[in-house]
Amino acid sequence: MRKRIMVIDCSVNTLKTIKKLGIKVICIEKEQKKQLKDLLKSDDIYYEIDYKDITLLKKEVGKILIKYPVDAILSFTGDGQNAVVALQEEYPLNKYKQSEQIKLFKNQCNLRNLLNRNNFSYVNVKLINSKEALIEFANENGFPFILKPCIETGSKVAKKISTFKEVYEFLDKENPTTLIAEDYQEGVEISVETFSFNRKHYVVGITDKYTEPDFVMYGHSVPTTLNDELITEITLFVLDFLTLTGVVFGPCHIEIKMTAYGPKIIAAHCRTGGDQIVALHHFVSGIDLIQWTLDAIYTENWQKYDVNQQYPAAAVIFFRFQPNKKIKKLNIQNADETIVAYKCNIEEGDVTKGMNSPKDKHGFIIAKGRNVEEAVENCRLAIQTIVIEYAEEIYRDSLR
Repeated sequence: MRKRIMVIDCSVNTLKTIKKLGIKVICIEKEQKKQLKDLLKSDDIYYEIDYKDITLLKKEVGKILIKYPVDAILSFTGDGQNAVVALQEEYPLNKYKQSEQIKLFKNQCNLRNLLNRNNFSYVNVKLINSKEALIEFANENGFPFILKPCIETGSKVAKKISTFKEVYEFLDKENPTTLIAEDYQEGVEISVETFSFNRKHYVVGITDKYTEPDFVMYGHSVPTTLNDELITEITLFVLDFLTLTGVVFGPCHIEIKMTAYGPKIIAAHCRTGGDQIVALHHFVSGIDLIQWTLDAIYTENWQKYDVNQQYPAAAVIFFRFQPNKKIKKLNIQNADETIVAYKCNIEEGDVTKGMNSPKDKHGFIIAKGRNVEEAVENCRLAIQTIVIEYAEEIYRDSLR
């Protein structure tokens, strides 16, 4: 049986899993990824195509598929999902197509309206396409509330609005188009990783999250420290959500706030979680969601299978260097046996950016521990050993 898939915006870890399973791959990348290219085998194929240009993408992929047929077109990242929707609808190869799921989850207004119609995780919501609509929502629902893009994008974060002064300050800077306003949910934020096959759903794990006031994450840990009663409540809530929204196949990443009125959906994505969440669950539970997805594509009657736990707990903390500074010296050591993985996205001579979005993270460190508290502390201790010196100049261009 021919085994070849096309992956949009493939990561190194995803590629390693694909090759471990003996599957040929066609990688479609927006820009050069040297490390990815170096891992490809002779029967793999690599193309650089601007997959955000959908017209160009469909044209080029059409040519590729004539020469190199594939069994599935996938992406495990937020950036690649619009491309997957376009390609799955143009070339319906997947036995379990995800395009309808992806479109529903990416349109946060449509998703929220569906949930509200079914009185599930109800919150007040309004499409904001004018200044008048924003002021009207504030008058009708009060404060605080959240403003975020109607079409989900990982590069933009939500904004909390707490006063009319903040409303007018926002309107002075921006003319609102295709935003949604919804009630702010007070409570602990978590995320849930799931996997579905033939509309049967499995909760893989719950991730505790560490968040700045501006909603930018600075860390995660696994397993959750919530008590058993709350874990059961969340599990049943998520399974009902997946059934209600008609999820058929594949991994989902669901963001939830635990409020005084029960769990509330913040956002949902038809993909694995980013920010090393998949790695954390793999380290702790042994479950590899990328492998489950690929196994399910090539298995007629796939069923959840047990795997061995690797570590009792793991955590990731993201580097947060001073913004708008030139790095004069940077030394990161990985000598501690508690450190599982790390990556730094800046080098000596670079100018650091402010962390204004998830894509601005400077790097990360993952540590294991006998429990979550120890794993988090091991991360912090490792970060304290980083030697960094800044040049005296302040580079305001890095704010752009």
